Amino acid sequence: MNSLIKLLNPLSSADDCAEILKGMNPENWEGLTALCAQHDLLSALEFRFSQLGLAQQIPEPHRQSFRSAYMLTAARNILLLNHASQILLRLRAENIPVIALKGLFLLENTYKDVGARSMSDLDILVHREDLNRTVEILQGLGYQLSRYFDIRDSNLDIKHVPPMILSDGTHVEIHWTLLEEDEPFTIAMDGVWERAVPARINDVEVLAEGTEDLILHLCVHLTYQHYLSLGLKGMFDIALVLQRYQDQLDWPCFVALCQQWRAEKTAALTLGLLRALQWAIIPEQVLAQLSPTPIDERILTEAYQILLQDEHAMHSLTPDLVQLASESNHFKRLSLMLQRVFLPRIIIARLYQIPPSSPRILWGYFLRLKDLIKAYGGTVQKITKKDPSLLADVSQKKSVYELHEWLIS
Repeated sequence: MNSLIKLLNPLSSADDCAEILKGMNPENWEGLTALCAQHDLLSALEFRFSQLGLAQQIPEPHRQSFRSAYMLTAARNILLLNHASQILLRLRAENIPVIALKGLFLLENTYKDVGARSMSDLDILVHREDLNRTVEILQGLGYQLSRYFDIRDSNLDIKHVPPMILSDGTHVEIHWTLLEEDEPFTIAMDGVWERAVPARINDVEVLAEGTEDLILHLCVHLTYQHYLSLGLKGMFDIALVLQRYQDQLDWPCFVALCQQWRAEKTAALTLGLLRALQWAIIPEQVLAQLSPTPIDERILTEAYQILLQDEHAMHSLTPDLVQLASESNHFKRLSLMLQRVFLPRIIIARLYQIPPSSPRILWGYFLRLKDLIKAYGGTVQKITKKDPSLLADVSQKKSVYELHEWLIS
């Protein structure tokens, strides 16, 4: 893992990386290749090797592994970018402003290399009042809503329209906000739009988040929304943005934005992890302003371990299952299970494509119970039997969810 961290480090020179490569034996290469595959970093490391002029120093068959992953990523991204330009051109023709989010922006504007970073979908942000028309335009291009959605519903628990899917599997997520509105953050979308800057995606003019918004959004996305599960890939995005836009970054503005969003802890922890990785130079006063009381070393160490975790848990454990495993009272356990079955009608509607006002919503609850038993019945049985392997996974996941709670405490 240490070699991977050093090789990916945007601040490492070609000489630094060449020295690391010289000391690697076949076993080291096997481990590095497997680790990159596990963390979806084969393409990123190939990008780094090429960027530093070190590609020829990679021995076979590992050279082929990195190169093949890069080429597959590039081919997939070219297809996605072609779809993106088609969508963006249509939206532009309708005078609908669009902000390109996450990978769609980062690929061409930060990585500047079509094969350097994989994308699973296309994320765009539009004004709430443009949602219906945007959905109609995508439907005209052949995309279909994957789940029930009605703009007239409150929709406080989601931040984008359910994925719209093309017949070739391309997913598009149309956002109207950056984070679910029932989350404990205060993101003023008017400000996000005011600070947006011009950008280009596949030669189509669009908008991008302002530098400070982009960095904070990536911090929240990685550390809060995804519980650090994006690992080094998510952290590499942020490190590259900090390096690429260091001359444009206004640190006092960034701190003020963190305070406005109430995301100081999330930003402080993410930047602290970047500094622990030695992937970025973060001014001491910035961390002090974000967290007047330094983050407890135990919390930082725990977060670092979660970020670098290369052992996947054997069991799929949601926060509710972890809470269930930690609860000894049978009535409270039953209450927890019933809460997961009897979700709000709007959530059942989205899960099973049933309008929330329809009598058929009752059928949705039956399907929900059936799906939960199928997905988690075996895990619940292991919880009741106190299976040792499951309890180990519970302990591991519990630390992840406790860290998540600390971020909003």
